[in-house]
Amino acid sequence: MTTRKKWAVYPGLFALAAAAILLSAVSGGSTPQGRAPEQPIRFPHNPHVVALQMNCLYCHYTANKSPDPGLPAVATCMGCHTVIGARRPDGRERPEIAKLQQFAARNQPIPWVRIHKVPDYVQFPHMRHVNAGVTCQACHGQVQEMLPVYQQEPLNMGWCVNCHVQRQVRYDCSVCHY
Repeated sequence: MTTRKKWAVYPGLFALAAAAILLSAVSGGSTPQGRAPEQPIRFPHNPHVVALQMNCLYCHYTANKSPDPGLPAVATCMGCHTVIGARRPDGRERPEIAKLQQFAARNQPIPWVRIHKVPDYVQFPHMRHVNAGVTCQACHGQVQEMLPVYQQEPLNMGWCVNCHVQRQVRYDCSVCHY
């Protein structure tokens, strides 16, 4: 390739980068680092994950077999919370469990607010990452210690590519953009 042809490629790459930035702005890029939206139920991961040693897959049951990790159905929560009720043995109220029971009584899903989101033009198949041994905490941070849960990592392209380089896995464009 001649020097002239090499330089002719740069305006095209610049246009492609500009289009990606514009698309990110229009389509709603990644959610911002530190994002911690208010949830309908203040779910404490700590007693579930640390004290009871529940695996993330118990609640996010599709993370190892679907692109989307899924959110727990009210019935999953109620499997335990029909026994562990809204009142403690000493009579004190557990307001968050009471909210859960109200959703169950109305047969309604909990309207969780999504915290972690990559842009619409990026594919992030959870099952590939989970099945490759990437821990949930690698991307989501120490969720078991967060109240409320917030987005710890930037989830931008450079952050993802850096992880792929460190793990020595493919990181060409078609891995995430298809």
